Amino acid sequence: MKNLEFDSVLTGGRYPKEFCLPDYLRENGKFSREKTLKEIVREEYGEIDESGLKISVKDVTDEKFDGDYGYFFCNKAKHTALEFFLEKNGKSATFVADVFVPTKIKSYNFVVHLDFMKYLPTKYCPVEELMDGGIAVAHLYYKEISTDDGDFSSGIAPLFCDRSDKYSAGKLSLWAYAVKVVGEYLINEGFTVKEKLYVAGHSRLGKTALLAAAKYDIFAGCMVNCSGCCGAAISRDKHGETIKVITDVFPYWFTPNFKKYAEKEYEMPFDQHYLMASVAPRKIFIVAASEDDWADTDAQYLCAEATSEAYKELGLTGLKPISKPLEVGEKNIGGEIAFFVREGVHFFSREDWAFYLECLVASNIV
Repeated sequence: MKNLEFDSVLTGGRYPKEFCLPDYLRENGKFSREKTLKEIVREEYGEIDESGLKISVKDVTDEKFDGDYGYFFCNKAKHTALEFFLEKNGKSATFVADVFVPTKIKSYNFVVHLDFMKYLPTKYCPVEELMDGGIAVAHLYYKEISTDDGDFSSGIAPLFCDRSDKYSAGKLSLWAYAVKVVGEYLINEGFTVKEKLYVAGHSRLGKTALLAAAKYDIFAGCMVNCSGCCGAAISRDKHGETIKVITDVFPYWFTPNFKKYAEKEYEMPFDQHYLMASVAPRKIFIVAASEDDWADTDAQYLCAEATSEAYKELGLTGLKPISKPLEVGEKNIGGEIAFFVREGVHFFSREDWAFYLECLVASNIV
C-alpha cells in the first residue's frame, strides 16, 4: 500500500513518512471517489440497501401544530411539517422533518440539520437568526430516525440492518440515509436545488453530516461541527477519543466489523481522509473548538490537509495553504475546504453558524 505524502503546516514541511496515511484508491492512476468511498463505508459505517423500499411523504403541519409555527419566529419563516413514511419487506417507520423557509429573503441556501433536540427553537438551531442569514432549514430530530443506542428493532433500523452481518449498517449510516431522503424530497419538490443544499450536524451528528455528504452527491457540501474521531479527524496518532474508546462505548454507530481496528489504527487500509475526500469537488466547512481535546483540533486539520491532495488532483485547492498553524479564533477560508478554530468548548454555537454563513458568502453561494 502506497503512503500519501503531503505538505503540512502542522509539521512545518512534509508530513513525516513514519506516520504517512494510506494513499487514495485509484483508477487508471487517478483518484477514484467510488473505490475510496466504498472502502471506508464498507469497513467502518455500513451500506444501506434501498432495494424494495417505498417512500411517501405527507404534510402534517395542521395535524401536529396548533397555529402558525412560523409566526413564532416573527413571521420570518414559513413552516411546513413533513412526515416521511418508509416501508420495506413488510416493515415500516416514520419520522418528521420541520422545514423553515425565509419569507423576507428571496435568495437563500438550504441546510438539512440533524439535531439532538426535537422542539424548536433549540440551542443548536437558532431558526430566526438562520432565516436572517439566508439559510432555510429542514430540521430533523435524530432519535426519531433511529434511537442512539444498541436497539435495532425500532425506527428505520429494521428496514436496513441485520447486525448478525459484520458489515451491517450502524446508526451513523441510518441517520445519514434519512438526511439523503429529506434532501432528495426538497430537490424534487422544488424547495431548492442541489447546488444550494447542504447538510449540518454537531459531534456524532457532525460525523453523520460528513458521511451523508460523502455518500450522497445531492449535497453541495457539509457543515461539520466538532466531529472528531471517525468524523473529520485522522485516527492515526490521534489524541483524546480513539477507535478503541469510541467502539467500546458506541459500537452501534458502526459496522460490527469496525471494532477490529481498535488500537490497530496503523493497520487500517484507510483513514478519515478517505471519507472527507469523497466529498470532492464539493464544499466542506469544518469547526473545531479550542478546548475540545477529545475531538483533537490538530487531527481534524491534518485530515483536511490530507484531503486537499484529492482536491488538487481535480485541479482545485482544497484547504488553502497557509504559512503557520491557525491560532485560536482564526479561520482558513478561500478553498473548497474551510476551517475555523473557534474559542471554547464542544458545542454548536451561533458563532459556528456565522462561520458557515461566511463560508457560503466567500464561495459566492448566497
